[in-house]
Amino acid sequence: MLRVLDRHAVGHILRTKEVDAWGVAANRPPLPLAPALPTAISLLMRLDPLVVRGIGDGPTPAYLEEYLRLNAALDDATTTLVEVLRAHGHAAERVPATAPTNGGKPFPHKTAATSAGLGWIGKTALFVSPLFGPAVRLATVFTDLDLEPGEPVVESGCGACHACVDACPAGCGRDVQWQPGMARGLLFDATACRRHMERSTTVGAAICGICIAACPFSRQH
Repeated sequence: MLRVLDRHAVGHILRTKEVDAWGVAANRPPLPLAPALPTAISLLMRLDPLVVRGIGDGPTPAYLEEYLRLNAALDDATTTLVEVLRAHGHAAERVPATAPTNGGKPFPHKTAATSAGLGWIGKTALFVSPLFGPAVRLATVFTDLDLEPGEPVVESGCGACHACVDACPAGCGRDVQWQPGMARGLLFDATACRRHMERSTTVGAAICGICIAACPFSRQH
């Protein structure tokens, strides 16, 4: 077992689990729907760029497989991190990559990721990493381990780009710049997105990915 649990040790654990990026957000006062633990650790794994490029006009079986693979990998990483934190006497709770909490309402991983300085929210309400674009999956661990938080991202990096808005077959994006704390409905029609995915799925799951593939930040990798 690690003798000292600090930022370096946490980074080592996450590297062994092939987490592509991670950051720390202050959780005081608690973020919306978050447990009352003072530190949020945001984990990010990138989707395979070749799979993303293959999305085209809709999701593919390869995209669904990659989506599920990363969810499982993130769940494994968060489980391991929580086990190590608890073994060192710290309180810790994980929020899986895709799971309902708090009576069915999911904790918004994007909130932890932006607060940790990992990226911003794009014009179709996707989290956008400057390294990998929106072609990522996220998970979060909450703990009482004292870690220095990152600098929160407080403005969009999308600028005048509206590629995701133009690409969306359901017309869900509103071409509005994100700001922290703004209601999702001001950015994006989530109901129209969900209905389109449910009606149009060809891979046996309500996923899409078209706006992910359209983003220039995804295409640069």
